[in-house]
Amino acid sequence: AAGSGEECTLSALQLRAHAGEGECDNTTKLCPASSKCVSKLDDTWSQCVPTKHSEFRSACVKYPSDFRLQAIKAVNLNCEDSRCEGPEWCVRGYRCAQQADGGWAQCISCNKKTFAANCYSWKDSFKVAAQSVCPKNPKCGQSTWGVQ
Repeated sequence: AAGSGEECTLSALQLRAHAGEGECDNTTKLCPASSKCVSKLDDTWSQCVPTKHSEFRSACVKYPSDFRLQAIKAVNLNCEDSRCEGPEWCVRGYRCAQQADGGWAQCISCNKKTFAANCYSWKDSFKVAAQSVCPKNPKCGQSTWGVQ
């Protein structure tokens, strides 16, 4: 019925869906200097994303995947400890290693020292994936444990 609370709620929700919700917009709602305003591709959400690696690393794992990719691209930092969906998810020379069974994928560095330091914690199925994107590195197994 006209004037019912239900109609007003629906109208408010429709308006909200088109307004582009978020905490920043780069014109009237600005981000602090240590962050950057990032929007989802469809402009339904925006928020300030930290540009400092340590802050980004802890924040990005909480973002929904469609926003996480935009954040990675905007600040040019990898979201370590989160799933990558393809090469565009990895920046600064990192590569997306994906298990053949689809069980896990993440951005990894092929730098020999970094690779050796990280591989001890990977499951065997992920070690195979990592080795396939970083073939020049030594096999990731017990022989590399403790390498500095």
